[in-house]
Amino acid sequence: MLSSYMAMIDDKSLCSEFERFYYDNRSLAMRTAMSVLHTNALAEEAVSESFMKLAKCFQKVHNLGPHDLVSYFVITVRNTSLNMLKKEPEGELEYNDNMDHTELPDADEQLLRECMAMLPEGDRELLFMRYTLCLGSREIGAALGISDEAARKRVQYVRHKLKALMEEKANE
Repeated sequence: MLSSYMAMIDDKSLCSEFERFYYDNRSLAMRTAMSVLHTNALAEEAVSESFMKLAKCFQKVHNLGPHDLVSYFVITVRNTSLNMLKKEPEGELEYNDNMDHTELPDADEQLLRECMAMLPEGDRELLFMRYTLCLGSREIGAALGISDEAARKRVQYVRHKLKALMEEKANE
């Protein structure tokens, strides 16, 4: 499969760089796809499609910094996976948007889902990067074009906002 991706790259001097990126990030791509799709076959398909998309534009994006390129690719995998999820017939694939509960108050999963749905898309995206993709402040900052410290503070702010929402809903 790697050879078919590399055949799409016009500049042959970039093939070794793409190959190194492929081997370094394949497992991250699978974890990202599995977190959305929850089935190995669909995750493999999403990863394959994402590498194909990356190969098509690799000449344009290979100059990004290492963290920016990884962030770009992770977002591509996630969006590809979400698009595949939307195309699946109802009932055939269960969507399970789990989040690490270690930094949140004890609550049932339903409460967490309800409160997450109440957050703006940008906040949910930030929590997805931090807790589902397990990205650190540096990687989140690179993906959002902000400093490491700003990314850390935003995650902290959104986490506190979610915690307050959950406590408020639990006390209703």
